[in-house]
Amino acid sequence: MRRRRFLAVAGLGMMAAARAGEEAAAPGEAAWPGFPITDTHVNFWDPGRLRYPWLDGSELLNRPYLPVHYTEAIHPAAVDRIVFVQAACRTEQTAAEVAWVGELARDDDRIRGIVADAPLEDGDAVAPLLESYAQNPLVKGVRRFLREGIAGGELTPAYVQGVELLRRNRLSCDLGVGRGEIPLAMELVKRFPDVQFMLCHIGVPDIKNQQLEPWRKELRALAAFPNVACKLSGMATLADPNHWTREELEPFFAHVFECFGFERTMFASDWPVMLIATTYPRWVETVQWAIRGCSAAERRLLFRDTAEKYYRLGA
Repeated sequence: MRRRRFLAVAGLGMMAAARAGEEAAAPGEAAWPGFPITDTHVNFWDPGRLRYPWLDGSELLNRPYLPVHYTEAIHPAAVDRIVFVQAACRTEQTAAEVAWVGELARDDDRIRGIVADAPLEDGDAVAPLLESYAQNPLVKGVRRFLREGIAGGELTPAYVQGVELLRRNRLSCDLGVGRGEIPLAMELVKRFPDVQFMLCHIGVPDIKNQQLEPWRKELRALAAFPNVACKLSGMATLADPNHWTREELEPFFAHVFECFGFERTMFASDWPVMLIATTYPRWVETVQWAIRGCSAAERRLLFRDTAEKYYRLGA
């Protein structure tokens, strides 16, 4: 669905409840998709097992977050497929993280895919690790934050070689970009048309300050490449975590749908990082509100079918 029709069917100009306590579904407006969700961006971690330096100092996040906690958090939403995304443990522990999540998957069949970490900036030296990932049917791709491959404002040749190795091993690439890094990500997308790229957190625009540009222009340019899909996640955290409203997110939702359509946009929660700004049910309700008026087929694409295609999740 393109933006003009989206705006028309969703009634984006109409007044809606502004505050969190007023954002329950209106009469006749479904709060849940009506079928089990595929969540394409979930983290699990146990700081007692692996080391996550970025958790230091966070009273909320520096504790175990495991499938049992996820089950508690999502209620009353229903999720039957999860894509685990690397949780930024120490680089030397990335293979151990994949092995640990594999153990979790044996006990929880919702875990259908892993997006692993790998030091792509090491170039050819990362080849054995990526080859091992390619032999693991749970591993669908790799996310390595783009900042690890930037020097002097440009991508390093070694990082580019790391992405070439993803191509050889038929692994996708989750684009973990920082603000202003979409143009550098686009260089990779241009260079590797047969690699499937997934943009995390809609490219991290400055939602808090309602800065649509240059993100809007950059996203449109990136979406022009058919080998890029977009995850609908992280938006509440990118807004004011304590005071965001769904109306503030609305122009960002609309632009993502305009650029990627539902065929290349997939639901993602970014749990448990999302807990900084929102509960799981509130995020699902917000996405449902953002696509009000859309067809059942489009809703199913967003919450389920697009993820199945791009992450090769199977039956």
